[in-house]
Amino acid sequence: MFTLRNEKRDIKRNMFIYLGVFLFVALFGFIYEQFSHGVYSFFMAFAFLFPMTLGFLPYIIFYFFGKGSYPSVLTSDLYNAGVATITVASIFKGVLDIYGTTRDVHLYILSITGLILLIAGVVSHIVSLVKKGK
Repeated sequence: MFTLRNEKRDIKRNMFIYLGVFLFVALFGFIYEQFSHGVYSFFMAFAFLFPMTLGFLPYIIFYFFGKGSYPSVLTSDLYNAGVATITVASIFKGVLDIYGTTRDVHLYILSITGLILLIAGVVSHIVSLVKKGK
């Protein structure tokens, strides 16, 4: 059975998911820093900014000002995967900083993959807008 996609509902759901992820990552970073024996990591302390600025804020803008230019499922999936990958890369870098490791090869792979996914999501949305003629 076919159903119509309720785009505004999907945007609202993503908005609340990112709000939850933002709060979880902020709490996780705070608790992790409490047990880090005085070692501080900028990447751990501010990892919550990625889901807030790259996730929550764009979806809240789409919710209130989108007016029919909502992203497709593919666009949302690519973009959300990019935000998740960059957030995980930041937390991973924070763990490595606190642990005292300087080998960051995996971090570069995660960061580049996250950026590629973010860019693919944005480009996909721009292409869909151009095809619609908006």
